[in-house]
Amino acid sequence: MAKQDRFKQAIISALVKRSANQCGNPDCGAITSGPSSRMRTGSVNVGEAAHIYGAHPKSARYDPAMSSQARSDISNAIWLCGNCHKKVDDDEVKYPAGLLFEWQRSHEEQISEQIGKAGRAARRRYEERHLEELGKLSYLAERIVIEKGALWEYRLTAEVLRSETSPIVRRWDALQRLLYSQPRVRLTKEECLPWVQDRLSESQSIVRAFAGLMNEEFAKAWGEPGVAGSDVEIVATCRLFAEACEAALKWEETVRFTSVHDLFQEVQDLLVGVVGHMIDEAAKVPMWLAETISDPAVSGTHTLSIVMSLPDGWNDRIDEAMERIAIFYHD
Repeated sequence: MAKQDRFKQAIISALVKRSANQCGNPDCGAITSGPSSRMRTGSVNVGEAAHIYGAHPKSARYDPAMSSQARSDISNAIWLCGNCHKKVDDDEVKYPAGLLFEWQRSHEEQISEQIGKAGRAARRRYEERHLEELGKLSYLAERIVIEKGALWEYRLTAEVLRSETSPIVRRWDALQRLLYSQPRVRLTKEECLPWVQDRLSESQSIVRAFAGLMNEEFAKAWGEPGVAGSDVEIVATCRLFAEACEAALKWEETVRFTSVHDLFQEVQDLLVGVVGHMIDEAAKVPMWLAETISDPAVSGTHTLSIVMSLPDGWNDRIDEAMERIAIFYHD
């Protein structure tokens, strides 16, 4: 296990208190600490801070798309007795991450009710209603929305982007590796020119969407320095970002699964991959955010340079190819 993926002692201490020293498995609930029989003033602990999403590639429920910071955060932790910890890690099919998140949430709600926290029921109703308004989120994102700890705006952005874009990134990788196919659309020579023009126009629209979201919309959702951001705006912006990734993927599928006239083959070859690379660039954003805020004392200005534009010289090559098409188009 990488050192940065382990839970820090402060997180473990907070987890023990939040769980009231009880195992978070609702079918267990065992007390996890007590007096030692060997020493009059000693104590024994049988509780363990368990990772929900595993801490290393060989561990249960490991998610390679998560950052080290997210794996070692308290939102990815559940307090279990040693027996239950072994049980859930030995059978990740029976004990998936979603189930452990439900254990985590229900156990903490039960503890809150037992200690008589004022307004807990009303607070829970508000949280449930608010989460409904945000739509389906990952368990980690829901926890960040509810707790809103330090740097929550950036942690929420990283998690929503990760969960929303991961399926698109995986499918883009599969497309490049030729792991799936779609019915081909065959175009006549007359249909090819407007088809190319549409693809060029769409590529420019996708670039503008990425640029606007990265350069303006995320900053608006995060709020001015010292002012809390809006979880509603953050989630909405992340989903627009994912839609831009989805548009880039569909653009690539259209280009690759269309049969053009021989005269337009050079242009089609130039189109392949030109928008899809933006998905690769987009995938850097959640990981960069998570790594940047991994230090709780992070401050100052941090910059991520990503390429959301067409390759150098690409426009010239397209223009030259289109000129050659014009010479022979009416033959």
